[in-house]
Amino acid sequence: MNSLLNRSGVRAAALGFVLVLGSSALACDSGDDMGDGEATGDTTDNGDGDGDGDGDAGLSHAADIQPIWDDNCVTGCHMPGGVYAALDLSVDATDNLIGSATTQAAGKTFVEAGNSANSYVIAKLRGTQMEFGGQGASMPAGSGAAPLPEDTIALIEQWIDEGALP
Repeated sequence: MNSLLNRSGVRAAALGFVLVLGSSALACDSGDDMGDGEATGDTTDNGDGDGDGDGDAGLSHAADIQPIWDDNCVTGCHMPGGVYAALDLSVDATDNLIGSATTQAAGKTFVEAGNSANSYVIAKLRGTQMEFGGQGASMPAGSGAAPLPEDTIALIEQWIDEGALP
């Protein structure tokens, strides 16, 4: 009887050790090898695949693009009463952008959903509006205005290529 209890105790201890070891391994499996501090997984991803945290299958204008316009394009320019008020970006600008013809480039729209290469807004952001058949300065304009960072323009292109979702 004593040897049976000892074997049961050993089995219980071994099972407990395996459970603790297994749960420790799961707790540490965050995509980080804990050696160089570089994560291999996207910790902001919520299952929608793009890591933007909004739960849909792609980028959205409201969550991902409007904040870019708000931070870089609206104040004094693309707003009612602004220098470039003809293109109002101060509110949900999807109706003002998607499929809307630009007067600067004949036959072109600001945003052609699904086709960033044929969207005038990208030409303006990249400074290629003249090659696109357009005119005027690249955006953002103004004294001392720096171009948008490449990753920001790439995000806008991705949004357009994914269908320019609202």
